Amino acid sequence: MPLKAPNLDDRDFQSLVADALRRVQENCPDWTDLSPHDPGVVLLELFAFLTETMIYRLNRLPEKAYIEFLRLLGVNLNPPTAASVRLRFILAKAQKTAVEIGRGTRVTLNRTSGDGGAPIFTTLETVVLAAGQTEIEATAYNCELVEAELVGHGTGLAGLSLSALRPPIIARTSDELEFILGVETAPDELTERPRTIESGGKIYRIWEEVSNFSNLGGRQYVYLVDRVTGTITFAPAVQGVADDGTLEFTPSPLGAKPAEGREIRLWYCRGGGADGNIAANNLTVLKTPLAAGVTVTNPQAATGGRSVETLENAILRAPQEFHSLERAVTANDFELIALRSSGAVIRAKAFTKAALWRHAAPGTIEVLLVPNVPEEVKSGDKISLEDLQNQATDEARADVRLALNERRPLGTTCLVNWVRYKKVSVRARAVTHRGADPESAKNRILKRLYQSINPLPSKVSSGWSFGRPLRASHIYDIILAEKDVAYVEGISLHVDEVPELNLNRNSLAADAFQPSTWYAAADSNLFRSTDDGDGWELIGDFAGEEILSIQANRNKAGLLAVATRLADNSSKLYVSADCGETWRVAAVMSFIINETAWSVRDGSVNLLLLATDEGLYELLLQSEATPVQVLVDENNPKLGFYAVTTSVGARGTYYVAAAARSTGGVFLSTAGGKSKTFSKLGLAGEDVRVLEMQQDGVRTFLWAGISVAGNEAGKGCVRWELQGGAAPTSATDFSNGWEGGSCHGITFGSSYAFAATHEKGVLWLDLGKGESAVWQKPILESGLPIRDVERIFQPTYAVAANAATGKLLAGGTRGVYRSTDNGASYEKSSEKDFRDKVTLPETWLFVSGEHEIEVEAENEKRGS
Repeated sequence: MPLKAPNLDDRDFQSLVADALRRVQENCPDWTDLSPHDPGVVLLELFAFLTETMIYRLNRLPEKAYIEFLRLLGVNLNPPTAASVRLRFILAKAQKTAVEIGRGTRVTLNRTSGDGGAPIFTTLETVVLAAGQTEIEATAYNCELVEAELVGHGTGLAGLSLSALRPPIIARTSDELEFILGVETAPDELTERPRTIESGGKIYRIWEEVSNFSNLGGRQYVYLVDRVTGTITFAPAVQGVADDGTLEFTPSPLGAKPAEGREIRLWYCRGGGADGNIAANNLTVLKTPLAAGVTVTNPQAATGGRSVETLENAILRAPQEFHSLERAVTANDFELIALRSSGAVIRAKAFTKAALWRHAAPGTIEVLLVPNVPEEVKSGDKISLEDLQNQATDEARADVRLALNERRPLGTTCLVNWVRYKKVSVRARAVTHRGADPESAKNRILKRLYQSINPLPSKVSSGWSFGRPLRASHIYDIILAEKDVAYVEGISLHVDEVPELNLNRNSLAADAFQPSTWYAAADSNLFRSTDDGDGWELIGDFAGEEILSIQANRNKAGLLAVATRLADNSSKLYVSADCGETWRVAAVMSFIINETAWSVRDGSVNLLLLATDEGLYELLLQSEATPVQVLVDENNPKLGFYAVTTSVGARGTYYVAAAARSTGGVFLSTAGGKSKTFSKLGLAGEDVRVLEMQQDGVRTFLWAGISVAGNEAGKGCVRWELQGGAAPTSATDFSNGWEGGSCHGITFGSSYAFAATHEKGVLWLDLGKGESAVWQKPILESGLPIRDVERIFQPTYAVAANAATGKLLAGGTRGVYRSTDNGASYEKSSEKDFRDKVTLPETWLFVSGEHEIEVEAENEKRGS
């Protein structure tokens, strides 16, 4: 049971009057008129009123004591933060000379706010429009500059307290918003070259702001500041403990004291608050005169403004603040500091990255942020994905990163990123009780859905939980919470972005390190599933480019490569070191990259091999590295390649195989793919577009899939066993039982080989039967999409397997299909509509799409 401080006296006006009248009846029988008009009763009521006022003040003593205890612990109200914005200054006509826009330039709205004063934004940097330039941008903050404000003089005594003249002082969220306190200093006193500032011909030593006077570590020129009240406190003097355990006679100052008569001046920014969260294109009025022809606007909204913390919130926050001790140790500490350090953040989630990702370095903490969306930006109760993305500014993220880096434990790495979202829409039919208004009920249902499926706190929710799936049962609960609803039916959950169509060759990959994780590409979009295909999330949008190949590294966790084709038939190569969370452009080539393969050089250097239309290339994973051509056929240096694959044999042999274009056959290197180390393996005259390495215990096999024209039955696959540094002299032909035309992809389960075909879905081969194995085909009712007229399967272009879990994914023109029984049956794994639940990665949040709710009144004749 929580402890609750009682009122010291719980009597109110009515009870005081009643007690007094009771005493009158007991002790004054001759006083018979006790009506409100009697003069004596009026006096009693007057004293009761005065007594109630005194009781009220008395009962505030516990609150007063609580606040003073908080002050002793160093817990103060959090100051306001200033909204920031990028202002664009525009010249109507280019000038022959430079135009300077100085620090302190002020910009405001083209209208006044309701209280009569519009927010003013001030630039804290000087920018210059060079000659011939017509536009430039500068960061501005919702604040006023106060410079060299004289707040008092030193007394030479410890514990001096002064006050800024124009509080509140905004919270420091960047170096530009630094609070500076300077104490007048003689030049000969600056022997250790401290930070100084000059004003009015005098030099001022800049003192350091601290959160308390303990553990100063040799720092002497320190002070405390309460930014809300503007109170500045210098170090006091205290009696220390002597060696014999007694108090020293003379108090010793905990820090330096401003010398007597020395000026103390302040440089700071005041103002801030939630009023500064201004929508785009509203800051158009210059308060500071600039050169003729200069106009200003804000292309993006101003974000990050937060008002002074309320006392009620400070009382609730105090226990958490006390336990954190100004250091980020637990996940809760990181979250609290993130929330305190920026008004643009409303939720934060911290986690140990290595607990979720195999590629993460030990000691790495990631803090995910949810931006605060001001009320004036919201579209009613609905929070759109665009609203969230517009408020997620780089400036706010930098503020949080700065605050966390100051408090993180030594030896840890702290990453700060904005949360990623998955959009989901609800479709349902609700029936109201007789007599209820369906339209009104529909509006309330939609409001409740938008407030519940929401990453931000709302009246009905503290915000959707990280990683929590959305289930149909949640929707039932949300809708049935409306009292006018009799029942709900037809619930479905809809997501917009899945790998639904147009998967091509090399567009599926299983992650060898991250459990239950797969990648799928459809057109320009790259998706990831962390639950074996139950749900997909968009992790890469390569707009204007077509993804041709995905390759997950089998030797190092986190590494992922994506090759794309641009409209002019050039290619880009992207690399990620964190399972697709972030990307960098590793190479741009003027011809097509058909496939990539990971390899290793000198035992530890990761590199990529690129099969392109104009040769085989290798690229080291180093900054500024460029692709270097690998000479495969000395007689044909411009020979192009469709496919490349790599493996490491049991004896440490690095194998690289490449399939040449123009039926040029298969080449093999046993020296890690170095130039001039390739020999022709075979299949010259065959159209080989698929190569795959199989590691079976200590044995290594190279498989090649053959493509054919039109509706030919196909030729199946060929396999070589690779042993040591010598190229194999014979191959095994696996064409027995093959149907379906071209082979588009090969993958391997624990004891099966699977092949994606053009017409017969995914064939499988029992590897336990050795060279006598016969390809098996799925029945038409297996679940793979079929072409009804021809009674054959739609083309299957990609296939990937996870031997550890027995999962198999197949992809083609109709999306992704999953099998858990070695290819005998399939279910679609890239549906947009769900009846049961929509899954969510552990670090993502849901955001509402457009909900579609049909509401009608209960049919009185039909009944309930």
